[in-house]
Amino acid sequence: MILKILIIIHLIFVMNVKYAFTQDTNEKIELISIAAIVNDEPITMMDLDGRFKLIIISSNLPNNEKTRKNLYGQVIQSLINEILQSQEAKKLGIRVTNAEIENNIRFIENQNNLNKGELIETLYKNGVPKSALPTRLKANLITEKLLQQVIRPKVIINQNEINNEYNNYISNVDKIELKFSEILFPFGNLSKKEDLMLIAKQLRKQIIEKDNFDIIGERIKENGTGKYIKNTNWTLSSNLNKNIYESIKKIEKDNISELIITNTGISIIRLDNKRKFKIPDLSMTVEDISFISFDLPINKNKTESLIKEIKEKTLNIKSCGDMAKMVKIIGNKKGKYLGKILLRNLPEYFIEEIEKLSINQLSNPIVADDGIYITMICERNNKLNQEFAIKEMIKTNIKSRYIITLKERYLLDLNRKALIDIRM
Repeated sequence: MILKILIIIHLIFVMNVKYAFTQDTNEKIELISIAAIVNDEPITMMDLDGRFKLIIISSNLPNNEKTRKNLYGQVIQSLINEILQSQEAKKLGIRVTNAEIENNIRFIENQNNLNKGELIETLYKNGVPKSALPTRLKANLITEKLLQQVIRPKVIINQNEINNEYNNYISNVDKIELKFSEILFPFGNLSKKEDLMLIAKQLRKQIIEKDNFDIIGERIKENGTGKYIKNTNWTLSSNLNKNIYESIKKIEKDNISELIITNTGISIIRLDNKRKFKIPDLSMTVEDISFISFDLPINKNKTESLIKEIKEKTLNIKSCGDMAKMVKIIGNKKGKYLGKILLRNLPEYFIEEIEKLSINQLSNPIVADDGIYITMICERNNKLNQEFAIKEMIKTNIKSRYIITLKERYLLDLNRKALIDIRM
């Protein structure tokens, strides 16, 4: 009888172990099974699961199947885009180092008052794989490098565009302009509008309850769910998407909009400020300058004696005309008349020296990493400086718009050319 009982217990134990092993094996098989293949490169269920967990924990969304279903389209499209961009980066020899990823992680930790290493550990304790955030940050860095190397060089702006926008700009005095920040969930081929709506509703509710628009925006940007645009520039109401303007024109400063549906996605907007448009005085941000440059001595101990020599050689320079003649005789022959230039585009130590100068006054020698410089303000015409500064601002705004458009086209082209097999 005792022998029979022992045999039964043994059989039960063996069956339980077998069941547990089978269940564990099934979970492992599920995690390593393929969710999609992008040009022969797989996206595993483990990749998908890790990204789901990162988004859910970092955005404080409910951790359930409904949330995962609603996120699926955005997440799988994001992972596909990341692989496509990674493949392009390899072709172009673009690399991201571990140090760059670590610097990004440390930056996020500093923003959130966390100690070094605490961010990854906190996410891990909440079920997020340790590789999930570094993988996403690496993708962000690749995107930035592709922007610099591939997309930005394609931006060409002609003077007519700048002049037309300038004329429009100065005709808008006293019209309403707005400053706002935006969280955007773009529509994609793989994401359903209804699913995005549910995610956006949950996050908007959280933002209103916890007053954490910027925190949620940064996390969405980091985890790839959507875009976060912290707008530091003023935008004229006439330049806004009609749906966006209609949704925010009546809300008060620091208030959050309802969900805004446009042709490109779903937005949540915080109105940061509102005012009547006035043309800002930017004339003091521009100077008209020339410079002469000298090579640094090989022996750094001779720098002071070279500075003394430069002062003696340039003692009789009294105008930019004199400087234009002297640049052919002294220095390394790289000096020239720069013309109008925005001061913010110069190194800080140049700005400090230039701000001390009057017109046709020679600066003290400025020691930089790549040489020694003397500079001079050639003229100061506030009206022309103002026009130059505004046109440079407009040029920057046009360039930013083009970059956004070209980036979206670039991703569409990569998707069109790729062999993508989605298995879920």
